[in-house]
Amino acid sequence: DLLSITHPILLSRLIGFVMTYNTPQAEPVENGYFYAIATYAVVSTGTFILQAYFANNQYVLVLVRAGYTTALFKKSMALSNNSRQKHNIGSIVTHMSVDAQRVSSFIAHYSSLMLAVPIRIVLVLYMLYQTLGWSAFAGVLALIISFPVTAHISKKVSSIEKKQMGYRDERIKVMDEVLSGIKIIKLYAWESSFIKRIDKIRNSLELAALRRTGMFGAILQFVSKLSPYIVSIMTFTIYSLADNKSHGPLTSQLVFVTLMLLRMLKLPFEVVSALLPMGINAVVSYRRLRDFMLADEIDFAAIDRVPYDRDSAKASVSDMLVSVKNGTFKWLPADEPALVDINIQCKRNEMVAVIGQVGSGKSSLVSAILGDMVKCTGNVSVHGAVAYVPQQSWIMNATLRDNILFGSRYDEEFYNRVVDACALRQDMDVLPNGDLTEIGEKGINLSGGQKMRVSLARAVYARADVYILDDPLAAVDPHVSKHIFTHVLGPNGMLQSRARILITNAVQYLNYADNICMIQEGRIIEQGAFAQVMESKGDIHEFIHKYIDNKQISESSTSSSSTSVESISYSPKRSIGRADTAVVSRALFQQRLANSQSNSEEEIGRTTTNEVSQKGKVKMNVYRSYIEACGVRNIVLFFTVLVLATIADTGANLWLKHWASENDKAGKMRFVPQNAAEFAFYYLIVYGSLGLLYTLISTVKSLIMWTMCSIQASRKIHDEMLGGVMRSPMSFFDVTPMGRIINRFSSDLEKCDENLPQSASNMANIVTGLIAAAVIIGYTTPLTLVLAIPLTYFYLNIQRRYLSSSRELRRLESTTRSPVIAQFQESINGVSSIRAYGQQSRFLIENEGHLGINIKVNYNYWFVNRWLAMRLDALGNLIVFSTSLLAVMSVHFYGAGDAAMVGLAVTYAFDLIFSINWAVRDYTSMENAMTHLERIIEYTELPSEAANIIDDRRPDDSWPEQGMVEFRNYSTRYRDGLDLVLKDLSFRVLPRQKVGIVGRTGAGKSSLTLALFRIIESAGGQILIDGEDIFKYGLFDVRSKLSIIPQDAVLFAGTVRDNLDPFNQYSDQELWRVLEQAHLADYIRTKDERLEFAVTQNGENFSVGQRQLICLARALLKQAKVLILDEATAAIDNATDEIIQKTIRTEFKNCTVLTIAHRLNTIIDNDMVLVVDGGRLAEYDTPQNLLANKDSLFSKLAVDATSQA
Repeated sequence: DLLSITHPILLSRLIGFVMTYNTPQAEPVENGYFYAIATYAVVSTGTFILQAYFANNQYVLVLVRAGYTTALFKKSMALSNNSRQKHNIGSIVTHMSVDAQRVSSFIAHYSSLMLAVPIRIVLVLYMLYQTLGWSAFAGVLALIISFPVTAHISKKVSSIEKKQMGYRDERIKVMDEVLSGIKIIKLYAWESSFIKRIDKIRNSLELAALRRTGMFGAILQFVSKLSPYIVSIMTFTIYSLADNKSHGPLTSQLVFVTLMLLRMLKLPFEVVSALLPMGINAVVSYRRLRDFMLADEIDFAAIDRVPYDRDSAKASVSDMLVSVKNGTFKWLPADEPALVDINIQCKRNEMVAVIGQVGSGKSSLVSAILGDMVKCTGNVSVHGAVAYVPQQSWIMNATLRDNILFGSRYDEEFYNRVVDACALRQDMDVLPNGDLTEIGEKGINLSGGQKMRVSLARAVYARADVYILDDPLAAVDPHVSKHIFTHVLGPNGMLQSRARILITNAVQYLNYADNICMIQEGRIIEQGAFAQVMESKGDIHEFIHKYIDNKQISESSTSSSSTSVESISYSPKRSIGRADTAVVSRALFQQRLANSQSNSEEEIGRTTTNEVSQKGKVKMNVYRSYIEACGVRNIVLFFTVLVLATIADTGANLWLKHWASENDKAGKMRFVPQNAAEFAFYYLIVYGSLGLLYTLISTVKSLIMWTMCSIQASRKIHDEMLGGVMRSPMSFFDVTPMGRIINRFSSDLEKCDENLPQSASNMANIVTGLIAAAVIIGYTTPLTLVLAIPLTYFYLNIQRRYLSSSRELRRLESTTRSPVIAQFQESINGVSSIRAYGQQSRFLIENEGHLGINIKVNYNYWFVNRWLAMRLDALGNLIVFSTSLLAVMSVHFYGAGDAAMVGLAVTYAFDLIFSINWAVRDYTSMENAMTHLERIIEYTELPSEAANIIDDRRPDDSWPEQGMVEFRNYSTRYRDGLDLVLKDLSFRVLPRQKVGIVGRTGAGKSSLTLALFRIIESAGGQILIDGEDIFKYGLFDVRSKLSIIPQDAVLFAGTVRDNLDPFNQYSDQELWRVLEQAHLADYIRTKDERLEFAVTQNGENFSVGQRQLICLARALLKQAKVLILDEATAAIDNATDEIIQKTIRTEFKNCTVLTIAHRLNTIIDNDMVLVVDGGRLAEYDTPQNLLANKDSLFSKLAVDATSQA
């Protein structure tokens, strides 16, 4: 800024040299050359300083952004339940991808300018005073008036921006839920409902707020652009009429020095105009970040965690490792207690079994012991390391081995024992790369039972002191359940010497428990040893004897395997402590990163695809797509108004030049009044009118961009991307991490919403300004045009070399950002497990590793920009130098020159430097934004599922009337390139038949369900329902005609009504009817809101069993002729299971029911049993016939099941 003040001084000297040449006051010609050289030296020095400033700013940006992201991750790992409800995953992702970027960018690039702007204004005003005297301060009044107006508008914009960010959070939250439950949404054919829900948030709220922001931004621009003109008009008016005695008439020298000073004064206002929206955004984002960082954290002190040395001489088998005394707990501070007066203890070698019906508080007890609930009263102490197996398994997007090791060192011998004990060996053998196979995000490529066994293996491998096991046996088949209990949980299992708290309703194992605890409505109603509770004939006795009598349990005890599995050995050589995990985690992360980047044989085991990045320059079709999205008419209108604005601005400067030339002619004035005051007033009126016209046209231009072009484009690109994703087959979601998709809908879309229209508008302004400057310079000093050809060549060469690098770096930056978001999301989803295992530091290191890669790319990208800016500034400096030099040479060799023209040319040459500098930044920003649009377009062109509706092939409304299902030589695979999962299946299910589908884990049972709903398409053969080939109909017509109660119960944020009836097709009476039938009505009636009771994200305020009951209610509401139960009662206690089975038998007696079941008792009374083995139909007969054949697979499965009972 100090150097820039020398520009008008040198310009004044240069114009003075030209004006006085061939007069008695003429300066030596050497002075003219000195002024030209000095000008070049000043601007070149300024270039080096400016680029060093920008480089340093980028370094600051990297540090600030990294600091924010790390702090956000740490905070996310410590949020309380109350804070997690207020700050959902959508808002946290927005904090990381948008808020942190905005604040860091503002701090790095613009905070220093906030200091530079007032300094520049003061310096320019001082120079104006030196040039024009006291009249220079006449315009200060206009500045003073503009400040409160600007402040008021800025406050309004800030309020709107805050709302807009809230809407964006809500949209990302819903999108996250949709992606998490996409399989369920497709099974229910609910895509259109969720598309409408997201579109409502996006179009009616978020973009409406963005439009209002654009309108107020245009008003702000009007004020900022008009202010310099008002200042100049008032200054010239006062000078011309009252204050010209000391400084003389308004000559070319005064006019163009003043013009340059006023343009320098205009620059801070334009910077402020550009900074205010960015500053407002940054302030809003900062406040959002501040609120998040100040959110309540989990009270780690509520749980007394005591180190425990199991190898010390003082350690004893009677050591109390878990103790809850008189504990009362809440989920949220404002809630009623969920657990009351809890007293439970567990010693080192004990197993405590916790039983109870759905919603009784079993999982709440687990959360209380882990410290995830609000402790109101009582004491909780946990001694030693904890391992946790959640009811809903949390699986990382990593290899099977990494999921089991969970940061611990690999001990091959012990690892193999764990794999065998958890019945994972057979699963590993069929994976393409064994345990080095990536098992997909959330374990999407594993069945529910497989995920649970991986989660259990992780816990066993942790070699902890305390094991918290939330119903791990419910999700596995009976024979697997028996194996796991025998080899892991039971008295001869690997955990026999560990404290085990087992949540279960598998009553056949209760006699092995050292203590049985029964919970009802949040209270422990009875507890004691097995013999004690059976003798007392209390609630536990009644609970057990609903299914199994005392004799059967005794027989189970005597007939259980006597094979003793060696307990875990915790020798120092083979164990790794909690403190050691963080030490090795960085090395492990780097090793995994190196492995993922190599072309090793481990690539065979990948189930997720690498993110595809485009190569080369941004294709013209990307630009064309944006223009079409904006609307061609809108774009033509925008450029028309832009050209008019540029003409008005240039015309105002030419008019000043004309005024100064007339003054220079001293008495040769024609077509103007002779009176000096009228003369000045005449020119000022025209100048002011042109300035006002320019301001008004610029405001209209801004309104066109922000209320017409960008809003229309933002709506279209989002709708097309959402449609493309929602219409993609499940195979896309199987191989694409959710964080990668969320990145498109958060960071990429935000860049297209705000950065792209802003940078495109700025670029258009700069280009027209450059054209105007080139025309003026070429007209005033024609010889400058001789330099245009070599300068253009150098410019294009530099630009070509720059773009080849910058585009790829920008694409790489976007690609490397996806793993940051994906790991961030994954960690938030698994925060309970991460905290239970004490792994926060390891996951933070992984996050920093992904972030470090992204930041390195970003840092290199901005330094490539500095490389370009240095060279383009050098070209601009040459233009200034050549313009000044040619002006001096024309006077020197031709003896005369037009001072006004020289002043105008040099002024525009200085503007050219500024324009080129900002052109680089705006073009870079626009190219950057276009790469984000390029990534969005990629998702609009994803391969699609079959048509939802085929207009000329729609089934009758009554189809299917009978419910007959037939598979004819049917085969399928999950996606191209994979093996068949179902092979040449042929069978028929008659109308109203009840068919049980059984088979060992991974046999293909759930695949059969997915085939029926066309989630996976045919690789051969047919599926017919009532004789109609389902492949001739649209997907909506097929899926909407079938009902399913899925294996994974998924609820969505909203109300109970929304989760039952998203299309509002049913009456309240019908909704209450199905809730009664699903045995949920009594629970819902306890809520004041009844059907409008809020369901939190992922249904977290309902137990897993209650979520399954809501899925049952959905099926009851639909009353389709074909119902599929996909292991639907795995997470439900036996009593509730019996109620559900009775409901299904009653309410669906006229429907065809296909049941995939773990509990064979649920399908033993079915009409037929279909046994699947290795994707093939192994057996299909009545259960009686299959049981009669002792060699049948079904008979063997039944023996495994009954041997446990």
